Amino acid sequence: MAYGNKVKFHYDVPAYIKKELAETAKKLGITATELLTRIIEEEYQRVKGTEQDSD
Repeated sequence: MAYGNKVKFHYDVPAYIKKELAETAKKLGITATELLTRIIEEEYQRVKGTEQDSD
C-alpha cells in the first residue's frame, strides 16, 4: 500500500524483535514504526553508498 511517497509493508515481525523495537523506541521518544523506518532508511543509504564505492 502506498501512502504518498511512503510504502507500507505488511509482514510478520517476531515478538522478540517487536519488544526490542518498542523498548528502544520508547527510550528515544519515538514510535517503533518510526524507529524501524529510520533503521531501514539508514541501511538503504549504507548499501547504496557501498554499491557506489564498488563502481
